[in-house]
Amino acid sequence: MLKGLAEAGGKVIGGARFSLVSVLPGVLAVTVIAAAVRAGLYTTDSPPDFSAIAPGSRDTAAVVLFIFFAFVVGVLLRPFEAAIVQMLEGYWERPSPLAPLRGAAIERHRRRRDRALLALRHAETVAASEEVGTPPSPGTPHRSASLRDLADRDRRTARRRRSAERAHRIRSGYPTEVRLDADKDGLDPEGELMPTALGNMLLRAERLSGDRYGLDMMHAYPRIYPLVAPRLENAVSQQLSLIAATASLSVSLALTTVAMLPILFRWDVWSLLPLAPAILAALAYRGAVAASEYHGTLLSAVFDLHRFDLIKAFHYPVPTTAKSLVILNQDISGFLAQDSARLDEELKHRDPMKNEPESEDVLQRANGDGPA
Repeated sequence: MLKGLAEAGGKVIGGARFSLVSVLPGVLAVTVIAAAVRAGLYTTDSPPDFSAIAPGSRDTAAVVLFIFFAFVVGVLLRPFEAAIVQMLEGYWERPSPLAPLRGAAIERHRRRRDRALLALRHAETVAASEEVGTPPSPGTPHRSASLRDLADRDRRTARRRRSAERAHRIRSGYPTEVRLDADKDGLDPEGELMPTALGNMLLRAERLSGDRYGLDMMHAYPRIYPLVAPRLENAVSQQLSLIAATASLSVSLALTTVAMLPILFRWDVWSLLPLAPAILAALAYRGAVAASEYHGTLLSAVFDLHRFDLIKAFHYPVPTTAKSLVILNQDISGFLAQDSARLDEELKHRDPMKNEPESEDVLQRANGDGPA
């Protein structure tokens, strides 16, 4: 009966995603800490007793209450999923206790990115100089290189190639600045940065998807979402669920590590136990970063296919040049981002609207679950 109620409640609140994101991280943390307490790992003057971890016949009520408590906590934490992801992204505004660390964290990532840029430019310069190498003049005796010289040259070339690949991989984890007139606004010409790797990867997804077409993803995507093809929409939703799940799991394991720190004072082999959740927390965070990279590819596909839909929804003529398309999309995004903007004031300089008959309009396509 309890299992049926849990499954029914889980389906109503979010199904498998609810269990994965909201319940599993909390249950894992509480279970690990409870097992450590029952085994006596927090008692520094006695050996642990792992036989006491398994619940006995008298613990049935406690197990039922534990499952119910985990379900209730999952329901209460559901609204905070976005807050957890934003915290790991680096939106550390006051009164967040992490706000004083924001500047130093951004500077660390800026130096890491700039070192990668210097390595890439150096590799390009060396490769260009080798390609343009000065050929021997006519009449000059040609001296063949020794086998050792050839081997040394090949090793240097391989090291430069590996260094360039590593630098390219690092650079691809940071956003690039593609917005129109960004240099006039005093922005970082290489792209603004976030204090964490996850934040930089998700910001890179925004730049690669909407900003290259002049569309502000945060304001344009909710308007484009009803038109997205079902398969692509499912892929985006699954990737978002994976990011939220790994982010929640990372935070849960980090809290478990903090809760298990007193075990360090046992000064025996069990003092290494807190390292396990710490390593798993780091791996879960890296998984969230990797999932965010593919999420950027999916968002790019959405905007590649639907970059004209907002223009059609506003009944403006579709521009015939790339620059005019970016400018029009940027104007529409600016209008959508304002709370007190009015269409006749904000977009009064645009071309007249057109209302030509079409086979299906935006609402019909939305009700039809997106284009085929």
